[in-house]
Amino acid sequence: AVAVLGAGFANQTEVKAAEIKKPQADSAWNWPKEYNALLKENEELKVEREKYLSYADDKEKDPQYRALMGENQDLRKREGQYQDKIEELEKERKEKQERQEQLERQYQIEADKHYQEQQKKHQQEQQQLEAEKQKLAKDKQISDASRQGLSRDLEASRAAKKELEAKHQKLEAENKKLTEANQVSEASRKGLSNDLEASRAAKKELEAKHQKLEADYQVSETSRKGLSRDLEASREANKKVTSELTQAKAQLSALEESKKLSEKEKAELQAKLDAQ
Repeated sequence: AVAVLGAGFANQTEVKAAEIKKPQADSAWNWPKEYNALLKENEELKVEREKYLSYADDKEKDPQYRALMGENQDLRKREGQYQDKIEELEKERKEKQERQEQLERQYQIEADKHYQEQQKKHQQEQQQLEAEKQKLAKDKQISDASRQGLSRDLEASRAAKKELEAKHQKLEAENKKLTEANQVSEASRKGLSNDLEASRAAKKELEAKHQKLEADYQVSETSRKGLSRDLEASREANKKVTSELTQAKAQLSALEESKKLSEKEKAELQAKLDAQ
């Protein structure tokens, strides 16, 4: 305190000397008179300085003054501690903000990547299901055409079978009539017998073809039903994929809402840090 007061008086002396010299700049300089005046003023200032130094020494000996000085030092110390705490909190806030921004960027990147992957996956599944649907529709058309062809063949086989049975019955009746009447020769009888055997063989062959057509028709019918079930399953799978795509879009919207909420939490955290 004494050093500060001394410096103050020295500055004051220099200022006063400057003030005295300034008006003399434009007139003849009487340096002996000026020198004596400055010596006198310097002595007066020294006396005044001694008074101030004595007053400062007395103040430093005053218990109340010393207590105030100690309290002032404590306050300065606490102010420094608070300043350090503020700087520490500010540093921590910036680190948290940087981490939060980094997490938000990473979260956005992951969310975009996940959405793109899901979008690509659903598109591939949609394309695959569409291709399967078209294939099943084409197979169904082929199956329907084959079934219709087999149905026509079966009807033709049934008609031929009926016609052959009618001819066979007619031959049987003629053979019975000829045998009972015994009006034909042995050669004629053998010829009729051969015709009858040939008719029986043709009938067996036709029945075998008829059974094969029946079996093919059953297989075609079973295949058609299977294709219908596959087509229905494909439609259900297509509905499921469409639903999953809608759900994925809803999840993306929810993620965007979550991001907005995170911005709100960030603002609240900033407000708390500013309050501290």
